[in-house]
Amino acid sequence: MLSPGLIQRQTQSIAMTPQLRQAIEMLQYTQQDLAQYLRQQAEQNPLLILEERESSAPDQPPAEPFDDDDPGYFTSDAEKPEAAADGPNLREEIAQQIRLSFPDPTEQAIGLFLLQNLDETGRLTEAPDFLAKTLGIQTDTLETIRQKLMHFDPAGLFAVSLEECLSAQLRVRNRLDPAMAILLRNLDLLAAREWRKLRELCCLEQDDLLDMLAEIRALDPKPGFEPETRRVAIEPDVIVRRNGSGYRISVNTRLLPKVKLDTGLQEHFSRTQDSKHAATRYGAEASFLLRALESRKQSLLKIATGIVERQHGFLEQGLSAMRPFTLRELASITGLHESTVSRIVNAKYMDTPRGVFPLRLFFPSALSQTDDNSLSATAIQQRIRHFIANEGENILSDDALTAMLQAEGTAIQRRTVAKYREALGIPNSSRRRRLGRTD
Repeated sequence: MLSPGLIQRQTQSIAMTPQLRQAIEMLQYTQQDLAQYLRQQAEQNPLLILEERESSAPDQPPAEPFDDDDPGYFTSDAEKPEAAADGPNLREEIAQQIRLSFPDPTEQAIGLFLLQNLDETGRLTEAPDFLAKTLGIQTDTLETIRQKLMHFDPAGLFAVSLEECLSAQLRVRNRLDPAMAILLRNLDLLAAREWRKLRELCCLEQDDLLDMLAEIRALDPKPGFEPETRRVAIEPDVIVRRNGSGYRISVNTRLLPKVKLDTGLQEHFSRTQDSKHAATRYGAEASFLLRALESRKQSLLKIATGIVERQHGFLEQGLSAMRPFTLRELASITGLHESTVSRIVNAKYMDTPRGVFPLRLFFPSALSQTDDNSLSATAIQQRIRHFIANEGENILSDDALTAMLQAEGTAIQRRTVAKYREALGIPNSSRRRRLGRTD
């Protein structure tokens, strides 16, 4: 029988110091969050000095080339990065979504035309058939694009009626069931508070009807451009601009105050024994904060550089040239830990010649190719769009599209092609054939 006793064991564990926790938090902050955090730190530490920036120009990126084989990636002393433009309002955000979702110039033009025909509530000022006639296109072509636009963020824009506006918002939330569709078709009864008729039409109990009414009240009947619905401007964290044959990359610090250590006050505190300990502590905290800020900036530059080098084709040609990319691959390129990369790219934006995009956009999934290369899912979608746009009278089935992609070296199955076609809002071959006969 074992007798009770004391057993001594030695184990190892990683203890996260307050300084390390602070550095990790700063990696995740957006510009606005970081600026607020720095002001809070300055209030607690008398040795920290914050100076508002006189210029809105972002910091200068490194002057040396990123890659000896690609000397276009650099910033010369003679060419300063431009100041970050004011963030987009809601109408500009929708325009950016249109450019991103419709790389085809014709479809993009139709989307932007519809955007210009929205009133302040976000509804179309004219009927779709009239707008299609104005553009000289088929109404079905315009409607295909409009239906996709209605599910942009915020959902419900580009509608022609309140019913359509609310239906789009519920569809995005996956809440447009048959009973809800009936309720929306009878908004006049809802306005007249004809509860009994509505319950009979929708075949609902009283409690179910009340729940549905609560869902409708939570929707936005006017998701438009009125001042009270104006969005908070997006401030890009990284700015990418053309520089000769390549691009220059800079970290945008327009919203961040300059942080300095008050060495004069630190020296004054150090002269007296009573405040010497406090001066040492405040000095150590301030120095660590400055190092963490510089580390955050350099890490963001490394990540932006890795993205630009990998997605150079996107910057030159658009979505069709987007390459597959993973956080793990970027971590390997930059020498940073994958968790660090994940924290930095979250909720950060890059201002490129093609618009302002979240950093997460540049990490599309991959589809393998038989020649050991790979294409992103986004690029595959653009190839499908290209094939169908040029099919003419020879309507391409999903099987034919699959064969064409496989002939190019892409290992893809028919069901994946069908899924991507549907995601693009393109009807199947039978539907397109019928539409062609009515032209």
